[in-house]
Amino acid sequence: MFVAAEHRAEIRPGAPARQGWFGRTARAIGFARTDADTVLVALAGFLLRGGIALLLVPSLALPSVIGAAAIIGVDAFGIDGRPTVWLIEVAAVLVVVMAIWLLVAFVVGSLIDAWLIEAAVDPEGHASGRARPLPSLGLVLDLAGIRAICALPLVAAVWWAGSRIYSVTYNELTAPTDLSTPMALRVLVGAADGFLLLGSVWLVSEAIGAIAVRRVILLDSGVWRALGEAVLQVLRRPITSLATVLVSFASGVIAVAASIAVTATAFDWCRVAARSQDPLSLRFSLGPLVATPDFRPLLFILAALVLGLAWVAALAVSGFASAWRSAAFTQETAAATAGAIDAADGSSSGPRLGLSGPDPERSGD
Repeated sequence: MFVAAEHRAEIRPGAPARQGWFGRTARAIGFARTDADTVLVALAGFLLRGGIALLLVPSLALPSVIGAAAIIGVDAFGIDGRPTVWLIEVAAVLVVVMAIWLLVAFVVGSLIDAWLIEAAVDPEGHASGRARPLPSLGLVLDLAGIRAICALPLVAAVWWAGSRIYSVTYNELTAPTDLSTPMALRVLVGAADGFLLLGSVWLVSEAIGAIAVRRVILLDSGVWRALGEAVLQVLRRPITSLATVLVSFASGVIAVAASIAVTATAFDWCRVAARSQDPLSLRFSLGPLVATPDFRPLLFILAALVLGLAWVAALAVSGFASAWRSAAFTQETAAATAGAIDAADGSSSGPRLGLSGPDPERSGD
């Protein structure tokens, strides 16, 4: 088992199980703010699993309809509105690239999950200088397999919702329903059922996957058993499970939304400063010396500095929220499995399972 017996003592009924949900939540917050390496590791997992795309949204300028047509060419869609063979080929290439990226995200993200879970239940702290056991290849593949299985319902939801969103978007482009309303809002309202389905399936699959991953690490369960037990855990502990899911993911959504808002504002300042045509000058005179410098370069430098600080703040907040969410799921799963962990402690006397070889390597060795 990946978590040592002395570490499992921290997650027996006397610890998080008896603390109650608020006590476990407080421990998760304390874990997230303990040291910088926790935030950095959690941030790496967040960015790798798609967070980088969210944080880059404010810095992207979406092309207009005419600009998009100039980029993709006039042969992207037929007269009947259906995509052409060229567009299908481009979509196929994008699907392959996405699949490779997901594979890397699943594997590397599993290593990050193992590190965060091990650190969250470590009673001796989780300073970056401490050596930690590396999970075995089998454990990493099990964790990646769980994430891949939980992604399948999301893929199906994206397939259905994508066609719905595409239809609404095409109709709004060809026959707008209300030109006084931004197109993005019209698409959001017109395809609300698709977006609602996507959000619901994503939330459920992420929650089940997070619990199953922790059951594999804490109880050495198999992939399918961990998935089944994750569903049962939610059904047996609906109130605390729902509270953990809603509060943890809501904090992440708020953190990302605040980050997007701050970086978008700073990016707009940079754009306005770069496009300013009117000189910003002040007249200085000192005797015979007269100077009228233009402060537009200084204004742009200050705006760029604000953008950089906004990005750093966005990364820090996103990393903290990710670390807290990971620890919250770990504490909730530990409380739900405390009895099983006690039983495992009484029947296990060998070295840690799930580690690489008889003398496991450690990160930092």
